[in-house]
Amino acid sequence: MSIRFYIFLMIMLACISLVCGIIYKIYLVQQPFLVEDVPEWTVRELSPQIWELRSVTSPERSTNAWITRPEKMQCDTLIIVGGVEEGKSLLTGGGKWKYTGNTILMKQPVHSFLLRNPWKEWSILDWWSIPEKIREETRHTLGALNALLNYVHGGIRPDSRFTDKVVLAGGSVGSAFPVIITSFEPKKVAGLMIIYGFTNFQQVIQPALYKQGLIHFKLTEQTDEFLLKFKLAGIRITSQILSFVLANILKYGELEQYLPDIYETPIHFINGRNDPLVPTEAYLPMWNNSPDPKSEKWVEGGHFNPNDPADMLKIGRLMYEWAADNHIRSCYSQ
Repeated sequence: MSIRFYIFLMIMLACISLVCGIIYKIYLVQQPFLVEDVPEWTVRELSPQIWELRSVTSPERSTNAWITRPEKMQCDTLIIVGGVEEGKSLLTGGGKWKYTGNTILMKQPVHSFLLRNPWKEWSILDWWSIPEKIREETRHTLGALNALLNYVHGGIRPDSRFTDKVVLAGGSVGSAFPVIITSFEPKKVAGLMIIYGFTNFQQVIQPALYKQGLIHFKLTEQTDEFLLKFKLAGIRITSQILSFVLANILKYGELEQYLPDIYETPIHFINGRNDPLVPTEAYLPMWNNSPDPKSEKWVEGGHFNPNDPADMLKIGRLMYEWAADNHIRSCYSQ
């Protein structure tokens, strides 16, 4: 046999090994979370309005939670996990949350991760490890939310400010965390709200990648030129391949894996009728796999805008009305 054949054989073996390694890597990171995967976090009250949450095993990981509540009252509590962009403005001037009960907004710890790890400084090894990095940050977000739930749950930590009724709510990309925690501790959660959430990641990621490709190459779908049509086809195929890979990496966050484990906890969905980000295919698996009691509310318009005070006020009222109807949004004199 010639040297060329041996070189070809070595290259083929290297390629096969690489592909097998990638497949095994994706298999490991896509496994659903278990109760023992949730790390320990602590809660420290910096002021009546701001709490600090910090990892016990990785103290560099931290985040904040903002709270608004009536004075001298013991109240049911709503804990909200927003998307990656939302901050305290959701509870203050932006959202005008002037409703009965304690309302807490938890900022995702991924913000502190991005500050500690600027992606422009990443090495090839960092990019290779990004599936594990994402999963690890997700795991710590679960830890932060679990600590917050335990801190305010009246049956676990008696506190004159809180009852034993706690509602968890997640918006957009933040919707997975309350669902996963509730599936682990359904008796601690009096109600679960999924706001403009999704679970079929490929159905969400592919259109977004395709749109970004059109913007990058300054193209529109309305064209008769063969070369432009060829570029459009390339963008579409590339977006489908990338979205397939990313969706498999994020498979551990598919909510239909956790929703069937929730029992005796009412679940409520709020969706936009014309949401360009979340197609019906990305929502239906959640609804179909949710146990009773469950309900849904369809709102006119697209995906909610955290920077629009009117939009936030509308969603806030819908959340309050559902919780009040289920008697999990009340206050009592201390």
